[in-house]
Amino acid sequence: MSALEKAHRLLAPRIAYLVGTRSPDGTSNIIPVSNVTSISTDPQQVAVAVYKQWTTRHNLVATAGFTLSVPCVDHLQGAWKLGARYSRYQYTSNAEKIAASGLPVDDAASKYGPILSNGIGWMTCRSLRDLDFAGDHTLFIGQVEQVHFNPAYLNSDGTPRGEIRPLMQVTGNTFTTAAGTYTVLYHG
Repeated sequence: MSALEKAHRLLAPRIAYLVGTRSPDGTSNIIPVSNVTSISTDPQQVAVAVYKQWTTRHNLVATAGFTLSVPCVDHLQGAWKLGARYSRYQYTSNAEKIAASGLPVDDAASKYGPILSNGIGWMTCRSLRDLDFAGDHTLFIGQVEQVHFNPAYLNSDGTPRGEIRPLMQVTGNTFTTAAGTYTVLYHG
């Protein structure tokens, strides 16, 4: 395999966000996705790229929105189980997968999908567009409608209360977290 085929690894580590969705029939799903970024702060908008063969992609195309939860490194084993298609855990249903993760997943917090209730925080996003650039992922743009900063980790304005150790994927089944939090002064 050539270096060009693995160029995306230069963009690591990336937070392994948990993306929650519902199918058109209401079935809940939540999976780790590291292809997420903010694309606007006014209004608050995010972009999420999801592999085309995953159930989450099909849910996103067919429904009105999604959730994003930010897990901490302590959620590693549960998040890995939620990534069943990638991690190769075998489950007969999404409900069984979510239960087997052992994570406190709240299915009632958002109409768009489940959230991780004890993570660093979470948001709900109304879908604005999906874009296909003929690659193996579809890009979804969402506008943030609701946000929750977990006071165990963040102040009400989203600034850290102390050390924050988000779950970050390096590649495949290799994960890391932030080693420290540093604040510098504004000048001018």
